[in-house]
Amino acid sequence: MPKVILTGSIRQHVGGLGVVEVGGDTAGAVVSALEASYPALRGWIVDERGALRRHVKLYFGQGAVSLDTPIGPNDELHIVAAISGG
Repeated sequence: MPKVILTGSIRQHVGGLGVVEVGGDTAGAVVSALEASYPALRGWIVDERGALRRHVKLYFGQGAVSLDTPIGPNDELHIVAAISGG
């Protein structure tokens, strides 16, 4: 199963875990499986229309990816929430 690396404020919605393994063959399927396993996470990564939220980025390999990017069973998907302040 793909490993999901969680950073920032997203960790608080999965009990503070930094790494979670869930099934899925695309980044979107992995995010859906993650939300199914951790219901408190719903709405933090994907909005009500199914689009990636502006403050969240998905990284795989060398760069940012979209929800329809293929993910293999031995891959790592990084989910990064933007940090703001002033």
